Amino acid sequence: MIYKGFNTKAVQSGERDYNLLDTVTFPIFQTSTFRMNDEKYSDLNGRETFFYTRINNPTTRVAEKKIADICNGSDAVMFSSGMGAISAIFNTFLEEDDEVIMLKEMYGGTYKLMKSKFERLRIKPVLISVNDLENLEDYITRRTKMIYVETLTNPLIKLVDIQKVSEVARKNGIISVVDNTFMSPYNFRPLEFEIDVALHSTTKYIGGHSDLVGGVVVSRDLEIIQKLLEERSTIGSNPSPFDSFLTIRSLKTLGLRVKRQNQNAKILAEFLNDHPKVKKVNYPTLYKKIPDCFKSCPGFGGVMYIELESFEKAIEFMRNLKIIIEATSLAGVESLITSPVLTTHAGLSDEELEKAGISKGSLRISVGIEDIEDLIEDVKRALAKI
Repeated sequence: MIYKGFNTKAVQSGERDYNLLDTVTFPIFQTSTFRMNDEKYSDLNGRETFFYTRINNPTTRVAEKKIADICNGSDAVMFSSGMGAISAIFNTFLEEDDEVIMLKEMYGGTYKLMKSKFERLRIKPVLISVNDLENLEDYITRRTKMIYVETLTNPLIKLVDIQKVSEVARKNGIISVVDNTFMSPYNFRPLEFEIDVALHSTTKYIGGHSDLVGGVVVSRDLEIIQKLLEERSTIGSNPSPFDSFLTIRSLKTLGLRVKRQNQNAKILAEFLNDHPKVKKVNYPTLYKKIPDCFKSCPGFGGVMYIELESFEKAIEFMRNLKIIIEATSLAGVESLITSPVLTTHAGLSDEELEKAGISKGSLRISVGIEDIEDLIEDVKRALAKI
């Protein structure tokens, strides 16, 4: 059968038909659902047992089921933030003396978590570049437990060959984890390439309105889901029911929003790429070659990386903008811009920034759903003043 919805291609299901824009229904308002018995009390991590929100909540459960469907997974576990989801993955699957292959170009928050936690727990990060993925298997040792990558790196917007990561991980019996936040499940679904774990900061595209904070982990392996559920229940990193409600609301317009952001970002990237005051633009539609796994994608989201002549020029340009707002988040309906060296990668030294390939004159732009002519005029006017 087929799940119908915003996806450009049907997601296969083995059980029933319904439109993903419709509400997933559970008997959560029937009195019998809330009547406890000894069996329910003993099933502390039962997915449909609702007696304490840190352990489970009916609104959160609806959101998890909908996200699992959209991502083509078997189930999902929601968290209070994207970093909460990442922390839970590391806590659950990594032990002392394990090695983790990660990208040098990773998100600054993940990098800080890795630095603060791994050394203390004697977990060794093996940092490689996106360009090293061609020889990924050369970095695997008997201690390698996990390969952790981002679909699009933050903030450099480099595409990662997810199919290659999946093949190497499966061949060597290693857990593969993909942070798919920047692509969103509308544009790309890592689980369809046999990745073990896909995660999203629901704060970003899944939320899409800059009014909630959350994270989610999706997998086709129910044993992975159960372990993460136990971790969430133990450390208390569950989302609030209201944020779960907002997530359900946002899923109804995910396809509409991301489709428009794909279109706007492509046009804006081309305009900036041709502008004499912009040194560099990183956005997938400008690349001469992309990994095969992305060739059927409807788009690449709204986030792009640009470089200006200097840090001072970048800040001046950013502060000259009127429509595009200076703010650290991304993927909302409004266009945002930020300096990575002041925000997402502020904790990195000059040497670490250089190793990550992040320029002092860099900016990350998250394109929203505004009229593209207005956005181009805003950028043109701001560049003319520097």
